[in-house]
Amino acid sequence: MLFKLSKKTIIISIIILIVITVIFQFFNGEKPALYETVKVEKGNLVQTVDVSGKIKSSQDLSLHFEAMGKVSRIYVKEGDEVRAGQLLANLSLTELDSAISQAEATLNQKIAGPTSEQIIISQRQVDSAQLSLNQAQKTLEETIELSQKNLNAKYFYAQSVLDDSYIKIYNAYNAVNLIQKNYFSGNTQESLKVKAELKYGIEEPMNDVKKYIDEAKATNNETKIELAVSKMTKTLGDVLSSLTIVREISSNSSYDLIIPLVDKNNLDLQKSYISTSQTTVSSLESEIVILKFQTQKNISQAEAGIATAQAALEIQKANYDSLIAPPREIDIAYYRAVLNQAKANKNKAMIYAPMNGTIANVSKKEGESISTAEIMIKMISPHYEVDVDVPEIDVVKISLNDNAEITLDSLGKDVKFEGKVININPASTDIQGVVYYKVRVSIYDNNDERVKSGMTANIIINTDIRENTLYVPYRGVLSRNGERYVRILKGEEVIEKDVILGIRGDNGFVEIISGIDEGEEVVLRTLK
Repeated sequence: MLFKLSKKTIIISIIILIVITVIFQFFNGEKPALYETVKVEKGNLVQTVDVSGKIKSSQDLSLHFEAMGKVSRIYVKEGDEVRAGQLLANLSLTELDSAISQAEATLNQKIAGPTSEQIIISQRQVDSAQLSLNQAQKTLEETIELSQKNLNAKYFYAQSVLDDSYIKIYNAYNAVNLIQKNYFSGNTQESLKVKAELKYGIEEPMNDVKKYIDEAKATNNETKIELAVSKMTKTLGDVLSSLTIVREISSNSSYDLIIPLVDKNNLDLQKSYISTSQTTVSSLESEIVILKFQTQKNISQAEAGIATAQAALEIQKANYDSLIAPPREIDIAYYRAVLNQAKANKNKAMIYAPMNGTIANVSKKEGESISTAEIMIKMISPHYEVDVDVPEIDVVKISLNDNAEITLDSLGKDVKFEGKVININPASTDIQGVVYYKVRVSIYDNNDERVKSGMTANIIINTDIRENTLYVPYRGVLSRNGERYVRILKGEEVIEKDVILGIRGDNGFVEIISGIDEGEEVVLRTLK
């Protein structure tokens, strides 16, 4: 049997099917993750260290000068009551006051600018330095001119010496040539030896050196002249050696009676001439070397004089330009710093009462010398301090003069005193396996009679503060390969952003220097 469904029945069935499908997907489909987040805020972030300790009394204060010298004035005596800031004693201040006056005058002068007299003096110094430079340049020109004249004269003399030496060599050649033709024309061993000395020891060197002499004359070149002189020195040595050999052969037993004495004397005379020329040319060669060295030395000195004068001129010009230029703020700051340093040096020569109290002892008299290590004055003051043990993880946050808030168990949390860190002991103490450092805190209000030695003090040391800065809970900051980052929730997407951290403040917050913006949502943890 067939049933015919109505249109209404079909629509209702479809709706029921859709509802069932939606319900199924809701309970069995993938659901979006949920996160615990916090918004990035901007405000003041305070970093503190909480410690506790026992109050103790520190009655004796030893006061020293920060500079050494002679005690000039003592304004108190034992038993005097003094107030904080009161001047107690000072060293001689004459030189220190003078330094302050000088620094003030220099600063005022720099601010006011130079006087017309100072400008005139500086301009004269520039002019004088310019004259010195002109004179140095003139000295260099004169040195070069004179040096060249001396060298030219020496080279001119050298050409005369070369000509004279050549003539002496030529005369020696003629003398040996005559003896060779008259007495050694045969083929004996002596004759061959004399012919060889004449040709290779005298004639060829003579012709060779003549080329150098002619080239030097033709060019008048200093290098060519020096080369000719050097060649002549060697040639004269060769000629003298050949003359000596020929003279010895002429005195052999075979020729001693054959060769007349006048010819042998002529050889001796030629040897004398050649030897003299050799000495003259050798000396000339040395003189040229020395003269060139001295010439270069004189020129170098004159050039150095120019460089020195030029540098001096530049300095005077710079001084003048600096003098007339408007004062720069950096220069004014420098002279202010000099003045402040002079005043600080004076303060080191003065002792002021650091707090109210009574003078217990004055150890020096006026006129006596004192060093920085010696105690000048002892005073008694109702001064309370607290020594506390700070763990190593916190002591690095604390600095001298950090402010502190102090409460006493005996007075309750509503009564607060101000304090300041006055000492951090660099030596560590091990307490039950934990490293601690002794830190001393001074209590400001010493007039409250309720404060007693031995009371328990709770101290909050303000180690740092950042005003109007971004911060987030520290547990929201993660680490990856040494880099810090946070997870930012944007819609349903989580984005990682690298951040740079600042101080870690109280209540678990940490400063964010850069990387995220105010109002962004930082993921602290994933809920599901």
